[in-house]
Amino acid sequence: MLFIQVILGGGAVLLDFPIIYHLVWGTLTFIMLIVTTVLAARAFGANSTLLRVGVASIIDFVIQGIIGLFSFGSDVAVVIHLTNAFLLAVIVTYLISFADSADKASAKLNAQPRMTTLGNMRD
Repeated sequence: MLFIQVILGGGAVLLDFPIIYHLVWGTLTFIMLIVTTVLAARAFGANSTLLRVGVASIIDFVIQGIIGLFSFGSDVAVVIHLTNAFLLAVIVTYLISFADSADKASAKLNAQPRMTTLGNMRD
């Protein structure tokens, strides 16, 4: 969703797409980010890496929105906003995939039965 957001923002600046597409898609993306963060908290717990990445992504998205508001009056802010948005999309995609694999590995380790020694076994 973030890559489409970058494309719509770039299209609004370079190809004269209506900016409303960028704003509406950005709102939908933000809502999905919040929903998936809440679902990550429920599925993996409050201390999970995936939840932390989700919260960091929400904070970065809010910062991007603020920079985007400055973009209406400044060409320099447009360049900063688009460049930062692209980098944010790449970084968040990497972090989410890393965090997801780490949480899955952790869940797999916790699900394995524990080995006992012969001294602990009773007949």
